[in-house]
Amino acid sequence: MSQQIPYRLPRAALWWSAAFAVLAVLVQATDFDRLNSFAIRHLEPIAPGHGHPRLNDLAEAIVSPGAPAASALIIAAAAVLLWRRGRRREALAWPIAYGAAILLEVVCKLLIQQHRSGIWQGYGLTFDSSFPSGHMLRAILITGAVTALRPGLRPLLAGWCAVVAICMLLTGFHLPTDILGGILAGMALATAAEAARVTPSTSPPSPSSSPRAREGWGLPGISGSR
Repeated sequence: MSQQIPYRLPRAALWWSAAFAVLAVLVQATDFDRLNSFAIRHLEPIAPGHGHPRLNDLAEAIVSPGAPAASALIIAAAAVLLWRRGRRREALAWPIAYGAAILLEVVCKLLIQQHRSGIWQGYGLTFDSSFPSGHMLRAILITGAVTALRPGLRPLLAGWCAVVAICMLLTGFHLPTDILGGILAGMALATAAEAARVTPSTSPPSPSSSPRAREGWGLPGISGSR
């Protein structure tokens, strides 16, 4: 018979979280100015103003599902489908992870100073920091929520996440440490949400269900031998 296993936060989620925290401290403390300067000079060939508008538009289209509104709709749709399939713990886990991602993004952009990031606007707020990349974070959550429904899509969506990271770098949308921060935070939240999956476990048969028990073993007035 199957039984629901109590939720336990995976150790991997703690490791991803710790890696993100270390990176956040380093960004605040050292600002990675050399790396950011190198990225701006050499790794943004299709950024606006560099003469490749069509490639820039294509890259923005690729990353667009990771925008707040689009990603919220995708996560909500996945949650509804999971709920209708009776997977209610998972259906709640992904929206909770999404809400935590939005909160984490806003708090980090308010508190952590990412140099050379420009001015950002979102959620009705103005930020002077771009750490971490919310698009990258949400792309990973989209991948996790969709593959909870269709596991066969995981390689395709993982490839999309990799392309999103490249596009955000080439367009100058985010700095390398922003993207890495989004990956680490996204993996932490996605790993935690995936652990909500209810895995049926088969408990050992009770003595009363064994053939010998059905033959009368241990029952008053019935001999256990033939």
